[in-house]
Amino acid sequence: MHTETVVQFLALVLFELSYADPLQIVFTDQPSQIMVGSEVHLTCVVSGGSSPHTTWISPTGLLPPNSHMTNEGKTLVITHFDVTNNGQYICVTSDGFQFAHHVFTVILNSGTTTTTTPTTTRSTTHAHKTTHTAPRPPTILSTEVQPTNYHYGDDVELICRVESNPPSDQLGWNMMTDPSRIPANINLVYGTDMVKVHIKHLTAENIEQYQCFVQNSFGSDFQTLSLHPPK
Repeated sequence: MHTETVVQFLALVLFELSYADPLQIVFTDQPSQIMVGSEVHLTCVVSGGSSPHTTWISPTGLLPPNSHMTNEGKTLVITHFDVTNNGQYICVTSDGFQFAHHVFTVILNSGTTTTTTPTTTRSTTHAHKTTHTAPRPPTILSTEVQPTNYHYGDDVELICRVESNPPSDQLGWNMMTDPSRIPANINLVYGTDMVKVHIKHLTAENIEQYQCFVQNSFGSDFQTLSLHPPK
């Protein structure tokens, strides 16, 4: 191909891109109520761009085993929904030149409601606690790494313990990086007033800053923990 032809071809490509409609997610849909055992459909409709590809990720890097994608990737289906499926699911679309995403936060609680949030790295759940203290903003009591002396290849846990009255409506960890870079060997484990990041077979990809967060109707609290390279 002659140089003149190549230049003309590139100019044509750039011209078409400059006049292409912006890639964007123009419509989203999720159920207003979720019952235990129900089938949940999360959908995002994409407009613009040049033949964009759509897929789904989660802040932990892993989608639940009881989920699958349909509608050319635009719909995520979660079957037999239960409390372990609480969290965030991110619709991601790209045509190689432009990028768009939308975050769905799905929470199964006593009100069986769902909400949507504009953040990209949080994973949330509803924690139940009975307490006799006066209602107030939540507090992170402690964060720790176990074991304290770890090596690459070990299973490592980051543990965050909280106190909240009323019960927290958001509790989780942020990995302080782009969602697309979150390794696949981590997942969140919830307990009573506690959430853990479980890292299976620690690798260099896991050496990052992590932020525990908790929120209730009175306020929120955040605490950052750095996972350092093994000595």
